[in-house]
Amino acid sequence: MKRLFRLVTPLAVLSLAICCQARATEPQTTGTELDFTVTGEAHAAPTLLTVRLFGRVDSASAIEAQKTLNAHMAEAMKMASEVSGIEAQAGSYSLSDQTPEHGPTRWTARQDLSLSGKDAVSLLDLSGKLQSHGLMMDGLDWSLDSETRETLLRQARTQALQKVRQEADESARTLGLHVVRLKQVRVSSMDPGPRPVMLMAARAASDSFTPPQGTPQEQTLRVTVSVEAELAP
Repeated sequence: MKRLFRLVTPLAVLSLAICCQARATEPQTTGTELDFTVTGEAHAAPTLLTVRLFGRVDSASAIEAQKTLNAHMAEAMKMASEVSGIEAQAGSYSLSDQTPEHGPTRWTARQDLSLSGKDAVSLLDLSGKLQSHGLMMDGLDWSLDSETRETLLRQARTQALQKVRQEADESARTLGLHVVRLKQVRVSSMDPGPRPVMLMAARAASDSFTPPQGTPQEQTLRVTVSVEAELAP
C-alpha cells in the first residue's frame, strides 16, 4: 500500500497563517443599520444692520461725472467716519455712456456704499443725512454679527446632538433591538443670511429726507445631524 506525503514548505505555512489572521480580523456586519436625522434650532433678534446706498452722477463729460461722484463719495465716507461704531465700505464703481439717436452722449458714473453697525438708530440717522447729500437708498439688511452667530450655532448643535441618543434608543426599542454603536455622525448648519427689510422713507417739504425705518425680524439658525447607527437584538 502506497502512502502519499505532501511537503508543506515554510512559505505555505506563512501564507496560511496570514490568511487565517485576515479572516479573524474582518469586521462583523450582522447588525441592523438605522439612518436618521435630527435638527437643533436657536433663535435671536438680529444684531447687525447693513444699509446699502449708491451715488450716481449724470453729465455730458465722463471726466466731470467721475469728478463729481468722487467728491460725493469722499464726503459720504468722511461723514460715516465721524459716527462711532459704523463701518463704511465703498463698493463697485462703474462708468457708462448712452448716446441717443438725436443728441449728445451722456455719461453716468455710479458707486455703491454700504454702512454696517449694531446701533440701528445712529445708522439710520446717518443714512437719512447721506440721502439729503445726494446718495440714494438701495436696501436694508438685518443679520447677526459673527460672535452672536457662533454662539447660536453652538446652542443649536448642542441641542441636536442631545437628541441623537434619545432618537436612536427610541427607534431601537420600537424595533425590538438595542443600539450597539453610532457608526457615523455628520453635522451641517443652515445660516439664514441677511434678511432684507421693506424700505420706508419719505421726502419732507423742506426737501430733506427723514431717516428710513427698518423693523428687525427674528433670526433662526439650524443645525442638522445625520446619524448612522448599528442595532442588534
